[in-house]
Amino acid sequence: MHCAVQFYGSVIPALLRGATGAYVLPGVDKWKRPTKPIEVYDIQASPYCRKVREATTLLDVDVLFYPCPKNGTVWRPKAQEVSPDKKQQFPLMHDPNSGKTLQESDEIVKYLFNEYGDGKVPLLLRLGPLTTLSTISGQLIGRGFSGAKVRPNTQPKEPLEIWGYEASPFCLQVREVLTELEVPHIYHSCARNSPKRPGFEAKWGVGQYPYIEDPNTKIAMFETPEILKYLNETYGKK
Repeated sequence: MHCAVQFYGSVIPALLRGATGAYVLPGVDKWKRPTKPIEVYDIQASPYCRKVREATTLLDVDVLFYPCPKNGTVWRPKAQEVSPDKKQQFPLMHDPNSGKTLQESDEIVKYLFNEYGDGKVPLLLRLGPLTTLSTISGQLIGRGFSGAKVRPNTQPKEPLEIWGYEASPFCLQVREVLTELEVPHIYHSCARNSPKRPGFEAKWGVGQYPYIEDPNTKIAMFETPEILKYLNETYGKK
């Protein structure tokens, strides 16, 4: 019963967003690709951060996420240092490929489409208050405050790596825990039509997401319940 509630609650945010974050835009394989992952200081439960994550999914751009939940002490101070205004305001994006640092979600989305797309921001990401309302509603109705507040944690020496996509209810549950535990992670976006999918599926024989690799313990695994158990036992303090 608990698993069913978790699943259906995780589906609601994607449904209210019209499945934005479930697919990659046509032509992405012809657009400029970042050499290094974009760096984003992010809160999983934030509606403004979700807009940026949807944009990176549509553009098939990999991201190094630094989770900054409420009362977090690991990455929030770093975000304040990086911020142009020296504020703890999220999302915050730094592109190591261009040196650009931005803090407002709409400005970040516009930059990403200009730099790594065709310059055209999709309708569902440029509806202003309606975009924000749909992201807030999806989070509150489906997930409440999961992925918003910090939990006691132990930090890895190196970022974890995860393969998934924004609209997946299973990936959402994993990212909530990563955020609450402030675990940095490189997110390899593999939404529908992603050029990365064929290589991933050829390597592992399945198109199943999320999948994680932890370079600190040499652990690699599929299956959301197993991943959640591993993260909580490895990086959550008892």
